[in-house]
Amino acid sequence: MQELQKLSWEDYRYILAISRADGATKAAEMLGVNVSTAFRRLEKIERSIQTLLFDRSRKGYVLTEAGQEVVHAAEIMEQAAFAADRIVTGHDQQLTGEVRVTATEALATCFLPRHINSFQEKHPGLTVNIISENRLLSLAEREADIALRPKRPSDETLIGRKIATFNWGIYGGADFVDSLGAIHSPKALKGHGFITWAGNALSQNYETWLEKSVPNVQLVCGSSSLITNALLASNSVGLVLLPCLVGESWPGLKAVISPLSDFGASREIWLAIHEDMRQNARVRALIEHLVEAAHKEALLFEG
Repeated sequence: MQELQKLSWEDYRYILAISRADGATKAAEMLGVNVSTAFRRLEKIERSIQTLLFDRSRKGYVLTEAGQEVVHAAEIMEQAAFAADRIVTGHDQQLTGEVRVTATEALATCFLPRHINSFQEKHPGLTVNIISENRLLSLAEREADIALRPKRPSDETLIGRKIATFNWGIYGGADFVDSLGAIHSPKALKGHGFITWAGNALSQNYETWLEKSVPNVQLVCGSSSLITNALLASNSVGLVLLPCLVGESWPGLKAVISPLSDFGASREIWLAIHEDMRQNARVRALIEHLVEAAHKEALLFEG
């Protein structure tokens, strides 16, 4: 494998992309090149080291034993590059440029936008890029600088800070809720239609709770998005379970019961950064602002 010394980092990057994409076609899209360029680059790499890295078949590209070794080396190099980038960026003391914050859809819609204007008034040289993702983005790979997550970070390289607790409630269109009168128990909503939440780890608990707590509940509609559910409820499609943060701030919604005492026991909002970024001035500035904002919004989170 001595010939591998001839490979450049760009060669390793191509090999890694082709391995992850299971072929040159999808890898080309990841790399921002056309397919023929990706094919030619791989063939040139294999010729230069006189070693086949992938077995090609109709089912895709399968790494050879040599290819597995090369990919492993490429992954080590990639992580080293990420680490170097974090270390350099982590010491940046300039209050100019961009800060990227990833948050769940609910936080990205109902919490962050309320506080960006005041942040930019304090720091006019900074821009905030909000990445609305329910999946976890990698702070180690600089997919984002700050993460807002509904659980404590478990990765030892991340620094976490609890900034809020949140509860859930039952909400509906304001006119419909007014017509219900005072409701003190979910059992009083017998036979009413509810909007369900699908495609999430908590969604089974959601339906189970409804079926147990609301007699003869009617599941009239559903989506994988809490924000879509809030919009459905505001258009009188049905009642809905929502985090109080969403239900209390969504136009056209009104609480039926908020907070609920026995659903989604008080949960936590955590702010997380990679330990290498703790000295970055842009990151510190936004963290301080978001912590202060979360404290001011405590009643909104808790209902």
